Amino acid sequence: MKKVIKVILLISILFATKGYIFASDPPGLMPVNRDGFETGDWRNFRPHYVGDSEDFIRPNFVINDTDPINGQFSLRWKSGDKDHKWLMLSNAFYLKKPVNISVDFRVKGETDNFAAGLVMMESLNSYAGVKVTGQGAAIHKEGDATIGKPIKEMAVKAGNVYRLSVSMADDYSMVTEVTEKNSGKVVSRIKTSTYIDPEALSMYIETGEDANTTIDFDDLEVNADDYRIPSGTYVRSPQFVMLPRLPDVKQDQGNWVGGQSTIVNDGEYLMWYRIRDNQERGRGYGFARSSDGLNWDKYEKGPLFTHDPDFSSNEKISVRKVDGLYRAWYTVNAPDSWYTAYATSEDGINWEKHGLVINETYCKDPVVIYLDGTYYLYSIKDNDKIGVYTSPDGVDFTHRNTIDVGIHRHVAAFYEKKSGLFHLYSTGGHNGVSHAVSSNGIDFGLFKNVWNPPAVGLDDWDRAGITYLSFPANQYGHLEDAESLPVYYQARNTWDNNIPGWHYHGGERIVLGGKFEGIYKGVPTIVQPDGKYHYESFPFRVPKAEGLTFAASRPVKVVVDRWNMKGDTTVSGHLETLSELPGRTMVQVKMENLVPGIRYKLLINGNNTTEAVADKYGKLLFNVTVERKEEGEFVILRE
Repeated sequence: MKKVIKVILLISILFATKGYIFASDPPGLMPVNRDGFETGDWRNFRPHYVGDSEDFIRPNFVINDTDPINGQFSLRWKSGDKDHKWLMLSNAFYLKKPVNISVDFRVKGETDNFAAGLVMMESLNSYAGVKVTGQGAAIHKEGDATIGKPIKEMAVKAGNVYRLSVSMADDYSMVTEVTEKNSGKVVSRIKTSTYIDPEALSMYIETGEDANTTIDFDDLEVNADDYRIPSGTYVRSPQFVMLPRLPDVKQDQGNWVGGQSTIVNDGEYLMWYRIRDNQERGRGYGFARSSDGLNWDKYEKGPLFTHDPDFSSNEKISVRKVDGLYRAWYTVNAPDSWYTAYATSEDGINWEKHGLVINETYCKDPVVIYLDGTYYLYSIKDNDKIGVYTSPDGVDFTHRNTIDVGIHRHVAAFYEKKSGLFHLYSTGGHNGVSHAVSSNGIDFGLFKNVWNPPAVGLDDWDRAGITYLSFPANQYGHLEDAESLPVYYQARNTWDNNIPGWHYHGGERIVLGGKFEGIYKGVPTIVQPDGKYHYESFPFRVPKAEGLTFAASRPVKVVVDRWNMKGDTTVSGHLETLSELPGRTMVQVKMENLVPGIRYKLLINGNNTTEAVADKYGKLLFNVTVERKEEGEFVILRE
């Protein structure tokens, strides 16, 4: 069954109560139907300049809530006193082929010097789609993306609504269409072949200097093949997280949040983060809370606290709660270097600062783990190293190790209860995300690359597109199992259009990603012959079926509805074979944590297919063959 994703940008409708701001609409894009451009804060899109100016040109995208094409909002482009060529791009969509994308557009004012388009992107230098001008429609491309460049003459009437669509088949054939929305008449249809594998989509605009032109976009829709993500691989979730902006800081270019610290306590998510605007790198710290990790209530009376007058900025913050007291380690900037300071709070909102705790130069962006009476602190050290420190009280730290990573890298860390290992991550630089483990929290093994920025999108900056990782751990920085590993991170994108440093870099978002292994309750899972699982939904906050593993000689789909390794009905769910090849499929079910010496039987559609006895360790392995195209319920019972 195909999945249809409708989406659009917008300004969240907010209302204040009891010191918090609540977003009325779920943040980010979901793999479900959505109507209109009803999320006007652009949280899943970013403007990318494709003109040839050597000066910074501000993009003129705004929210049109006065005369939208449909619904309450459209995305509007306003021409200005310069020549403009922009892509408004997003990699928040699932674009597995065959795929079709479409969007409505309307042009008002002058129509002799404009272009509006829709493209699929493999990278910033390779994309293909359709472009409409006042004279006709054409294949719009960058790089060696298509065969030929056909053009179809047509007349665009100001005020009319047109629908642009671009479809791509498995064989890389591409079809573009322009349709009059009211009449349904196809006024342009161009078929060609393309060489791109789409990673993002984008709307395109072009207006001339001093043109009197506005272009509206609305009702963006994506129809792609079934959503699947592989196990054991770090991926971005389709659920994007975007916190509303605070009202009490300068917002000329917007402030973005970075260096966040997240605690999960009794099912509630608490997040502290750094505030930045285009006057200061760090204006203090903000706070938000959530019941589901996706929809955040943001404390509006911020910043909670900021740096002292002796310092010029504040950076990353790490918060833990030990002995009933919230404790924060954070970075401050002096003219000569970066230092780590300390603060405490009884409620996580009202803080008392205690000054520096690591007074050596260049100890920056700490993350802290508390275990068995010891605080472990990891930070950037001397710009291109990671420093390891320990303390009995969180105040008096001893330097224990220096890890030379060769380039400026941010750090993240957690302690895994299941294995007893410390996990340390380094992000940024030109090496994506790297990971190492330690049994004592001080001496770490080799760092291995585990995650890289995409070629195009919100997080496409090869130096630091995926950075400031924050794992939703408990109050001490502990996680149960590193195989179920959601993570928030800051998506950072390529600095284009000669942006003058971080001052105008207001496009970053806090994004949800993660890596998962195993079987999760209610999540349709394709069991592949190579041992990998492919999930048909992102298993965030979904219980893992501990002690249950599937393998198959050909692809099968498994959905586990319930399990209780000590119960009479141990496991139940749904099983479907997917292979079209003749012959039967072997399926193996491995179970752990059973009652030793007890016999169990596996039934499919009520028929007893096989039996086995749990060994002295409470383990057993079922081997069963199922027919081609077989589908039905399965249950494992204890005798």
